[in-house]
Order: sequence, then structure tokens, then C-alpha cells
Amino acid sequence: MSKFISLCLVGVLVLLVGCSAAGNENGVEPQVDTSSSVSVADDSQTSGEEAAYLPTVMVDDVVVVHSAGHIHYTLSNNQHLYRIVADSLATPQDLTLALDALAGGADEWSNLSPNGAWLLLSTERDFDAECVGWACLVLLPTDLSSSEVPRTASGVVHPDGFSAVASGGDLIVFVGGDGPHSQDLYAITRQGGGWSEPLLLTGSSPYDTHTQPAVSGDGSKVLFNCDPDLQDGQEGTAVCEVHTDASNFRTVIGPEDGPGGTATNALRHPDYAPDGSIIFEADWYGEQIWRLAAGSSTSTRVTDAFNNDNSPCVLPDGRIVSLWLDRPGGSGGHELKLMAADGSDYEMLLTGLDVFDLGLGCGE
Repeated sequence: MSKFISLCLVGVLVLLVGCSAAGNENGVEPQVDTSSSVSVADDSQTSGEEAAYLPTVMVDDVVVVHSAGHIHYTLSNNQHLYRIVADSLATPQDLTLALDALAGGADEWSNLSPNGAWLLLSTERDFDAECVGWACLVLLPTDLSSSEVPRTASGVVHPDGFSAVASGGDLIVFVGGDGPHSQDLYAITRQGGGWSEPLLLTGSSPYDTHTQPAVSGDGSKVLFNCDPDLQDGQEGTAVCEVHTDASNFRTVIGPEDGPGGTATNALRHPDYAPDGSIIFEADWYGEQIWRLAAGSSTSTRVTDAFNNDNSPCVLPDGRIVSLWLDRPGGSGGHELKLMAADGSDYEMLLTGLDVFDLGLGCGE
């Protein structure tokens, strides 16, 4: 019996949530609290105290433990940041409301370190005067107990796109526009009480645009989209990798390297899996999720069960989170899906709402 199905067999929970092997496919998002019942709400996000970020819930005096892993995403309907435990029973937390208690202003996106300890934020909040009106990077522990605006000798960092933080919280890889290409990747590292000057990582790249960085668990390497021109992951986009000391740049796999692949295909949103393989989106058979095993030159489709499946990120236990637009009976928006590492089972974490396709954050 799969872990997704077994979650559905917790006493009265079957009757109240109506859960199945496919998760909450009825188009409503389950809301949970610490009382003796589980409620099912409509397709809206809870907020404030109602949006508790809970690792466990109580169901008729039985403790239900959520699966390991957390996900960060942004909703298009209200442009709020959210995070959720990687379990269809979990209640999303509105990070935007939580951050309002710390500083005023608007956010662009959030990302999570692989070990789940650090939150990287692109925001115009008044954590620093230089961020107001021009979003900068802010680093926080995931309990939001403190905040830091990474500052180099040149000042705060204003990223040009979705960026990433390593598990130690002492390395940030960001997208910038001041290099030899239209968009390059840079790394800054913590040095004493400050941060290093940005190190250009993609200077030797033959591509024009470098976006969507995903840092390895040990912080030594980063995967990313590499485009032949400034078109944000469209045709001709490949998966590239470079070490975070700027050495060993390489094209991992290109659009012509898959089944029937041509220069018009595109590969996007790569991420590291715990077994050393690389997970990414490719449109060789329509947009689906693919895996390149460590040491292999041949990619395999994780599953052919999902069409128009996009923008994956990988949890520490190997499960894959993505944005599925083609769910039967769905809204046609980017709905948040969680599937087993081999694609054999899945559940929906968020339905009926559209997630911004600007980057998902996965971590412990």
C-alpha cells in the first residue's frame, strides 16, 4: 500500500476529507487545526492564526504526522507568498502576512535552502532603506526569528530573478544583469560579519541567459536554465551546471539530447535529487518531468501519466513537486502536485488556485 493511500485510512478522516490515492482532487483545499476534527474549506487560502504551520495534526485524538519536506510558492490571485508541509493534509501558511509583522512592503518571491533552515526573499520591504522601491535579497531563518540583508562592499543585492540559498545559509546564488551576458549567475559567500563581492559563475558560458538556479545539498554546485537568447526558458533552452567557485561550467543536457529532440525544444527548472540524478522539465512529448541519472547521458521520463506538468523541484526524500496544468476536472491553472520519486503515485497539494510559475522552493 502506498504512503499516499495509507494517509487516507485514518479513521473518520476518510469520511471528512474524502481523500484518495490522487489526493484532494475534489478541487478544495483541506484545512487542518489541532482540534479533534478536520475541516474542509473552499478554494481560498487561510491567513493569520488560522494558517498555522503545523508539522502534525490531531484527528480524533490520533496524531497524524506530515511527511518530511516543505514547499514555497507564490499565488497569482493575491501575489502572496506561501509555504506548506509536503502533505495534502497540511494547511498553507501565508508568509506575506507573517512577514508583515516584521517589515512593511511587497514581496516578489521566496525560496528555501535544501535543508529547510533558511528562507531567501526578494522583497521591497523596509528591512533596509535600499530595498524600498527596488527589491533586494533578504535572508531569514525559516522560523522568521531574525532577518539579514546581505550586503557586499557594493551594497545590497538587487536580483534580476529567482535565486537560491545553500543549506548553510552562507552562500547565495543570484541572477544579475551586470555581466558579459544578458543575465548571469553570481555567488556571494558570508565572510565574517559581511559578504563577499559577487563572483561571476557563468562567465565562460556560450549562452546568453542564465536563470532558475538550484543549489546542491552540499553547496558545491548549481543547476540552472541556460538560454541562447533573452526569452526566459523558451526554445533552445538547456540544463547547465557550474561549481559555486565558478569552475567546471558544463552543459548537462540540451534540447536535442532527448527522444526526437530538436533545437526548438526546451528544458527548464532543473533540480538535484538525493540519489545524484537531475530532475527537469522538457517538452519532448509535451511538457513533462524527466530524470537524468548520475553518470548517464540518457534521460528517462519519470512518468507519462501527466501532461503539461511543469517547473519541478525535489524534496530531500526524492519526491517531486511540480505545477500541473492539465488535471482532469481542474481549473487549467498551475496546480501544486506532489508525486513519488518514480511517478508511481501522487497527491494534489493545492487545487483551484493558480501558482505563479516563477519558481518553487523545496527543502527539508
